[in-house]
Amino acid sequence: MSENKVVAYYDSIADNYDESRFNNSYGHFIDAEERTILNQLIDTSKDELRLDMACGTGRLTNYATHGLDASQEMMSYAKKRHQNVEFRNASACDTGFSDESFDVVYSFHLFMHLDQDTIKDLFREVHRILKPGGRLIFDIPSKKRRRLLHHRQASWHGGTELTVDDVRKLTCELYYLRRKYGIMMLPVHKLPVGIRKPLIKVDYTLANSVIKEYSSYLVFELVKL
Repeated sequence: MSENKVVAYYDSIADNYDESRFNNSYGHFIDAEERTILNQLIDTSKDELRLDMACGTGRLTNYATHGLDASQEMMSYAKKRHQNVEFRNASACDTGFSDESFDVVYSFHLFMHLDQDTIKDLFREVHRILKPGGRLIFDIPSKKRRRLLHHRQASWHGGTELTVDDVRKLTCELYYLRRKYGIMMLPVHKLPVGIRKPLIKVDYTLANSVIKEYSSYLVFELVKL
């Protein structure tokens, strides 16, 4: 899928994206686990520059000083939510920011839409705009989980999955892997709606145990070399 088609897709759903994706028990579940991880990795009281890459409608932009998205329609909602954040409409692979601009770049629900060649380009671009020792935080569907369940994504949407070893191979010359986390071990979409919220902490504990690579998503913290 070309970037233009991906952007066109997100432009077309911007008006109801938050309502349809996150204003439900499944969306609350994944949002809570993502925030648990970001709360551990990002201290917003620090005097540093942080970029929410592919910020979308700004769901997680409260951790950032800057936001970037290729979809102008999605980002228009982020601007309304976060008026103290500086936004830029640009591709994640060609941000236009100066070299060594940011202390932290984080990105959720982006890498899973990209093929591996594009992911490599993105890693290089983030490396360029990170300060020495800067950090990249991102999520990706777990290949081991999908293989275990014999799941193959039929479209570009969430079509890319990686293992921990895959990430190390793709990034070894640019970053080192400091920490990794899991998100959603339980089959949340199959659980009764009424018990989903009480199980968030249980699920997070399971997803960050010795079997974390079998969580639905993996979150990586990479440090620029």
